[in-house]
Amino acid sequence: MKLKFHIGRLTIGGGSRGDGNRVGEALRTRLMELAASGLPLHASKIDRLDAGTLPPGTSVEETGRHLAERIFRSLTGERNV
Repeated sequence: MKLKFHIGRLTIGGGSRGDGNRVGEALRTRLMELAASGLPLHASKIDRLDAGTLPPGTSVEETGRHLAERIFRSLTGERNV
């Protein structure tokens, strides 16, 4: 099975461009890890996802991982990733 993720826009307030790049890299890495386990057949397109609010002090890497898990959860219908 071939998986393709396309994230058109990732909006994160309060950080630098470098922070945004690090979030994106952490997100990509975590999505690859999660996708390695495969997706159920009902996986589909997500037009928009609100990833919620993270607690103060969350690192950019933790932010990327959190986003990846929310995306994956939305695709698979899983409650816990």
